[in-house]
Amino acid sequence: MSDTPFRVRVCYSKTGNLRFVGHLDTQRLFERALRRARLPLRYTQGFNKHIRLNLASALPLGFISSSEMLDFWLDESMDEQEIRQKLQEALPVDIRIIELGYVDNLLPSLQGSLISSDYKITLPEEETGEVFQQKLAQLLAQPEIPVTRREKTLDYKPLILEHSLQAVSSDNTIVNFKLSSTPGGNARPDDLLELLGIDPADCVIERVGLNFSSNEG
Repeated sequence: MSDTPFRVRVCYSKTGNLRFVGHLDTQRLFERALRRARLPLRYTQGFNKHIRLNLASALPLGFISSSEMLDFWLDESMDEQEIRQKLQEALPVDIRIIELGYVDNLLPSLQGSLISSDYKITLPEEETGEVFQQKLAQLLAQPEIPVTRREKTLDYKPLILEHSLQAVSSDNTIVNFKLSSTPGGNARPDDLLELLGIDPADCVIERVGLNFSSNEG
């Protein structure tokens, strides 16, 4: 056992029925998979020991993702391909490992360095791109866009960092948003859809990117 643990970073997708599995359950899912993979895991200290595991950001229920990230630590170094194979075999089919590799222990935590998230939203068939653009322009023209969640009100206007629209076909319109994801300003695309009079349940919302501060490496 090494005094210095080996930090492993995983980028993975979460699709299918797992879009209805919450953040804490996803963490427990990975803890079980890591144990089943029989890796030389590093545990926390103290009476109630648990696997050292750090997920980047909570993915809201109903969202799919192609860009989730987590870190875990090993007591011993192993071949990256072997780690990937063992872990993938222990995970459900709706979670696929995209990338896996060692990263420096000195890097900040994923949660602490996340600054924004990229989302791709497939709108309902009846929601045309032209109408959506008009509604979004009216919303963004307001001096403030207050959203109240858990008895806390945020102004979403400065949290909408980028947006674009692409018409894929006559039946589907896709909207792209880059939204702030900091502890002091975490914007959600389903909140924006509701402000625009669109039911998020009628859309396909996919997180396609997590963006970190420059010192994340």
